Amino acid sequence: MKSVYVFPGQGSQHKGMGAGLFEKFPDLVAQADACLGYSIEELCLRDPDKVLARTEYTQPALYVVNALTYLDRTAGGELPDVVAGHSLGEYCALFAAGAFDFLTGLQLVRRRGELMSRAPKGAMAAVVRLDQRRVDGILKGLPFRNLDIANINSREQCIVSGEYDEVFDPALRTAFTDAGAAFIPLNVSAAFHSRCMTEVEEEFARYLAGFELRKLTIPVVANYTARPYPEQGYAEYLTRQISSPVKWYESMSWLIGQGYRTFHEIGPGRVLAKLSDQILKDPLPLAEEPPAPAVSARPRTELVFMYGGQGTQYHQMGRELYDTHPAFRRALDRCSAAHRAAGGASLVDAIYDDARKGKEYDSVLTTHAALYSIGHSLTEVLREEGVRPDAVLGHSLGEYVAATVAGSMDFEDGLRLVMRQARLLAERGDGGMLSVLAAPALFAARPDLFGAVTLAGVNYDGNFLVSGSADRLAELRAVLDGEGVIAVRLPVRQAFHSPHLDVIRPDVMDAARAVPLRAARLPLYSATHATVVDPGAPGYLERYLWDVIREPIRFDALMAAAFPEPERHFFVDLSASGSFANFLKHGYGPAHRGAPAINQFGNNAASLRRLREALPQE
Repeated sequence: MKSVYVFPGQGSQHKGMGAGLFEKFPDLVAQADACLGYSIEELCLRDPDKVLARTEYTQPALYVVNALTYLDRTAGGELPDVVAGHSLGEYCALFAAGAFDFLTGLQLVRRRGELMSRAPKGAMAAVVRLDQRRVDGILKGLPFRNLDIANINSREQCIVSGEYDEVFDPALRTAFTDAGAAFIPLNVSAAFHSRCMTEVEEEFARYLAGFELRKLTIPVVANYTARPYPEQGYAEYLTRQISSPVKWYESMSWLIGQGYRTFHEIGPGRVLAKLSDQILKDPLPLAEEPPAPAVSARPRTELVFMYGGQGTQYHQMGRELYDTHPAFRRALDRCSAAHRAAGGASLVDAIYDDARKGKEYDSVLTTHAALYSIGHSLTEVLREEGVRPDAVLGHSLGEYVAATVAGSMDFEDGLRLVMRQARLLAERGDGGMLSVLAAPALFAARPDLFGAVTLAGVNYDGNFLVSGSADRLAELRAVLDGEGVIAVRLPVRQAFHSPHLDVIRPDVMDAARAVPLRAARLPLYSATHATVVDPGAPGYLERYLWDVIREPIRFDALMAAAFPEPERHFFVDLSASGSFANFLKHGYGPAHRGAPAINQFGNNAASLRRLREALPQE
């Protein structure tokens, strides 16, 4: 007999769920605990902090219990013919169908729950005893503009979702009760599966882009279409689900029309089992197949904001914007005030000291915070103009800016981190860095030249960085100059990305542990790790904050691995010197499109205007 496994979603959770399961799967439970940062068994069985009903906890908890229930039920080898899940439960259905492994699914659900929990205040209400057509007609006849049908669960049960004030407006309840319906507000804090989730959907889509979705091995009926997922290339189905209605009635009716009669609820509660019994008695007539949803064959161009690190700073950076652009001035003034409040000097005075104009700016006590603040302020300028990143990329110190923009850490925490680092780094002021304009292979081929220094990074095939003591670098530069190889000394006194920093590692790690890190809201591309990272994930935590200044920069490896189709991206260079635009121009070719916001040659307003004009118009 053909069987369907259905997985419940939010609302089916209860204290005590999963009893007897956790001890059967200790390895998966340990993975879940490490991913979430708390005991999933304690949450599900005892809920000591009374948080199980909160979205950011409910969704991971249900995913784990549903997934373990499925694994326990199928341990004997008998698998379902088809799977489906209600809202959050769809991730469990996809796990059962092989779309991703247990931990990947948990990471996705954790992010989904976090994003939904931070959505603007909304509300939902069940409307019972009216069919979808009547509910839709009543909504269209009311003056509300931010209400949607979020779930169609059976012939006479729909869920309405939208802005809090509109859902709880007495006129809405009256309209439905006058029509003979029961109107039941639900205990939720956001407007799930409605237009109010559009921004959450966009952020989740960017996060999902960092994961590989496998070919499905079992058919999965989608909430979004009420028809099976395609076997591959289905990421848009998962993202659209967030703001689109859950077509449960139609999904189950379609399955019934295909000859399925046996439905097993896999997870806590009996909500879906009861709905299945109702729908079996009264399925929706499906005269013909609806058209497949339009899935764009060519995704829109994604904006990647790029942030530079030590060596890109100079006195007067951003001066014209500070004098003429209110958003930049406000942002940098806030940064400067925060720096002073934390015990530092005025960043504005340090950066725009007219007496220092044209002189080298290499005092890490202010350059570290200044670069962090310039990147942050340029981001604020673009945000005010409606330009927001789809992803962020950091290079050395710029990774801290990227992590802040991606939401992994608060600006104030990041600023305190770079200030603490600066004080530690100032004690190691006997080093430096060179940018060598030659193929990186030269470093390995000439140990006689480079044996006393460290390969600190590779930007592209014609440029690499070395770090070491100041005297060794001076000697190396003189020899390279004699051989016709251009080597540029960077304005730093520290040997970043080298063993020279190892002596301060314990103190830097202490500073890193004081920084609360969260899951990133945007894909965060790391030039250190040469991949997408999530600083808030258990595998990174404070180690990542140390790696950023200690491990070699692998910008070339990142670009090759992360952007194999560069035409899909536009790179917005928010370094102070426009260094990334030069990397792209000289090292990567015309397919890598990008433009800088400012550079060291002044005329910031014109540079910013050219950037705006170069942005893809879609």
